[in-house]
Amino acid sequence: MKIVYLASEVAPFFKTGGLADVMGALPKKMQELGHEVSIIMPKYDKIPVKYLEKLEWVARLESHGDIFNLVRYPDDKINYYFIENKALYERGHVYGDNDEDIQYAMFSELALRFLKEINLQPDILHCNDWQTGPVPYFLNVRYNNDPFYWDMRTVYSIHNLMYQGRFSKYSFERMGYDIGGYDLNFMEIGIGYADVVNTVSPTYAEEIKYPYFAEGLEWITNTKKIYGILNGIDVDEFDPEKNPDIIPFNKDSLDKKKENKYRLQEKLGLPKSDVALISLVTRLVEGKGLDLVSAVLENLLQYDAVQVVILGSGDRFYEDYYNYLTNKYPDKFKVYLGYNPHLANEIYAGSDIFLMPSRYEPCGLSQMIAMRFGTIPVVRETGGLKDTVHPYNIFTNEGNGFSFTNFNADDMLYTIKVAEGIYYDRPEVWKDLIRRNMEADFSWDKAAREYVKLYEEAKTH
Repeated sequence: MKIVYLASEVAPFFKTGGLADVMGALPKKMQELGHEVSIIMPKYDKIPVKYLEKLEWVARLESHGDIFNLVRYPDDKINYYFIENKALYERGHVYGDNDEDIQYAMFSELALRFLKEINLQPDILHCNDWQTGPVPYFLNVRYNNDPFYWDMRTVYSIHNLMYQGRFSKYSFERMGYDIGGYDLNFMEIGIGYADVVNTVSPTYAEEIKYPYFAEGLEWITNTKKIYGILNGIDVDEFDPEKNPDIIPFNKDSLDKKKENKYRLQEKLGLPKSDVALISLVTRLVEGKGLDLVSAVLENLLQYDAVQVVILGSGDRFYEDYYNYLTNKYPDKFKVYLGYNPHLANEIYAGSDIFLMPSRYEPCGLSQMIAMRFGTIPVVRETGGLKDTVHPYNIFTNEGNGFSFTNFNADDMLYTIKVAEGIYYDRPEVWKDLIRRNMEADFSWDKAAREYVKLYEEAKTH
């Protein structure tokens, strides 16, 4: 198949979250499977210079009195295209301006026009999140009379339903689309007009039928068939035998994992110790369950034989509180405010327990990375966390981690204590859990095969 991916961010060119990781990994895997792959994203000035200086001009179009260029990054395997318009996409930052509707409505339409300009006729247009929601609509409404577009089918992926792109109808009217008397919701448009819709885990695909998760879109998530395909991770980047940030280890050399723990403790100024080391690598926001963590953290530090490490940044309230606890419990608690991918790898590898008590989590990559590094997850049963972490059963010896159902601090604390109990009282079971997680397949291979089926499904529409 010929597949074109449309997204607002693609690793390694620009990244703020999981969408960029998916757009960095999935197209490569599709290319390996023999498909012809292209990607289109805006050309931001935030893209690193080493990529910008290699871009080659491809085509030019005019729209609404403005000039848009299509430029290409040279690559042997994938066609990386960028839509250039200095006024819209080169502002020293990417998100947050009050004309995002114009930025991404124009991107969505210009992507379709450039396809014809360079005679790129894909079987599948794979759109991602609200920024590309208008693409299926434009394809069906403005270009449905042009034979060039007739055989293109759209797949629309919801990476996070929280962010929907709600705007006035100004951007569409400015582009000559008459949509009646309603405001716009770019994600709702994408879901409604795409041939096939999916989200990034089977559980999340079900959850978003309920008002608690659907953020006002339950009327459409219950009328459209929504598939769930679990994201993978880059198993080469997060390979404990090859990752350059850590002391290499595998499931048969777990003493080396312990060396990573000691090195992490030393680096962070914690006493070198065999106590259970609990970590979080997360954005410090309510949706990640930080309210639960903050409610019981001091209890944990006072009464349990643990050390706790948090890496992340976010809401000022959490940052200030964790700084306070760092000073109060210098031998048991450390927070690193900001993001440091090298330190993140050291934390994934050096911890015993990885805590991820999210209120909602469409897929989640951190728990999979932690498991790949042999760190046992404690999670809330939601979205992709429920699909990847299966609670350990002491009677059947099944499962690969620990989980709790209700979004409740006491339930979380109880589950942490259960995990601590296994860690201290049943070390052989704990080693089994480590090996089980390190043997699990979190690669993109399985997800890519599922996406091929999804594309085949779209082609039948």
